[in-house]
Amino acid sequence: MEIQRTANAGVLLKLDGVSILLDGLADRVEGYLPTPDRLADELLQNLPDVLAFTHNHPDHRSEALLLPYRKQNLRPIYGPESLPLSAVQVGEIRIIPVESRHLGRVEPGLQHISFVIEGSKCVWFMGDAAPAQWRGREDLPKPDVLIAPYAYANTKSAWDWTCSLTKQMVLLHLPDRENDPYNLWGAVEHTTQNRGDTALLIPSIGEKITF
Repeated sequence: MEIQRTANAGVLLKLDGVSILLDGLADRVEGYLPTPDRLADELLQNLPDVLAFTHNHPDHRSEALLLPYRKQNLRPIYGPESLPLSAVQVGEIRIIPVESRHLGRVEPGLQHISFVIEGSKCVWFMGDAAPAQWRGREDLPKPDVLIAPYAYANTKSAWDWTCSLTKQMVLLHLPDRENDPYNLWGAVEHTTQNRGDTALLIPSIGEKITF
């Protein structure tokens, strides 16, 4: 399995011969990082099998970067408004959409879907879902890898729960260090300095991680 970070909170996941772009085409929003033009071009030239988006905020989903896919009817594009709440089979893997609640104040009308991806390994992709809602979800398969935003590692209670859930975490949605008014980097580094057996990975844009 390979995970490549492509945006602020997005990755290209390759698992069991299937490639899925998750929140992987994004615009710059304040200090949060966009998909670089070079990487967007590479993705268009080497099409993922599936594009999936947790919600419609531009730091997770760029409508401008999606235009070529829409115009040429390239590959399925799944999102909150276009995905039934049932599993989608793609090759040897299942993509399970799970209704979830966005971090912070609830925005009226905002749909948010997280994804559980099952194959030879299980991956949870949280998008911007608040961590507390996942406690007690024994109905979901336990993840080998959790891909989630800073809120899963910037407080002790959230980090303790994350460590009880998985031994591999890819942390996303951190801003430029030079443009971090809420000191998210500092909070994460302080909270996770004693992380026990859980591996915490914070890839840079374009970086690939093999599991």
